[in-house]
Amino acid sequence: MFIPYELEIEGRPELRNFPANVLFAKVTTIDGVKIMGSALYEPDVSSFASDGTRHLLRYRNTHGGDCWLQIVYDTEKQVWEGEKIINGEIAWSAFGNSWKRFFIQFTLLGLKNGECCILEKLASPPTFTR
Repeated sequence: MFIPYELEIEGRPELRNFPANVLFAKVTTIDGVKIMGSALYEPDVSSFASDGTRHLLRYRNTHGGDCWLQIVYDTEKQVWEGEKIINGEIAWSAFGNSWKRFFIQFTLLGLKNGECCILEKLASPPTFTR
């Protein structure tokens, strides 16, 4: 799970309750080798919408595909809601009344099958002998 920094764009204070980016990751073992997959989502500032108290911003997966996030911040209730959409389907959603709690819940599940990501082989821990 990852807790992002706030989005700070000069002259756009309405974006301050949104993350600068969102990272999802998952570790698995393939043929005895530990592999980490990660997907980074960056804001599409042009997608910002507001109906007064509810502000919405979408995020696109930097690795492409039909993978994106939708985050809503309600200024009246001071809560965040988020959905992760993979290939046109909602993979999961989260809700939180604090920045930390929301992003823990939102990023905890990591990656979903079919999500565009980068795979990296993790370094093996050192071996100690006597």
